[in-house]
Amino acid sequence: MFKTAATLVSIAAQVGGLFMAAVGLSNTFKDVAAEGERFFATVLATVLGVVRRLWTGFKSLCRRILGRPRPAVVYGLGTAMEINFTGSARGIVTFGPLADPAQDADAFKAAVEERLNRVFRLAQDVQYDLGRETKAREREDQKIGDDLQARLTARDEESKGATIRGLREQAVGLFFVAFGLVVQSYLDLAY
Repeated sequence: MFKTAATLVSIAAQVGGLFMAAVGLSNTFKDVAAEGERFFATVLATVLGVVRRLWTGFKSLCRRILGRPRPAVVYGLGTAMEINFTGSARGIVTFGPLADPAQDADAFKAAVEERLNRVFRLAQDVQYDLGRETKAREREDQKIGDDLQARLTARDEESKGATIRGLREQAVGLFFVAFGLVVQSYLDLAY
């Protein structure tokens, strides 16, 4: 009677432990995986990848033992593309007609100096505005970068917490499996 009860407890602990470990694995995957990613499809792909690597290793070992040459591996050529962008800004400044230098040289000189001073002031204004715009953009970029860093840190903490929760569930499940195995092994040895 004791043996039967202990065996049932052992089996229940193992089944419950396996179930809890599976729930923990599933919860860990849900918390970390991309949205819409399927758990068993990913696990199956991983298992198939391991099987492929083992099969490739086995084939290599057989080739080495039998003294066969390695198969030729063909690599495709990669392509690279580089795109550059150069921006420029142009402004058009128009002035009225100049005085005839042959008739009034002083008026011509004064008009040319006036135009040069006006262009210089316009260039200074544009340079000042560009400097202000550059500083404003740098401040905005810094603000966005700080915000993104804060969000990444918060998301990382959430992810760690969720992963640890799933790992705890797995550990509890494995503990129950181990407990069930210990009870079952004791019963096998004692009876």
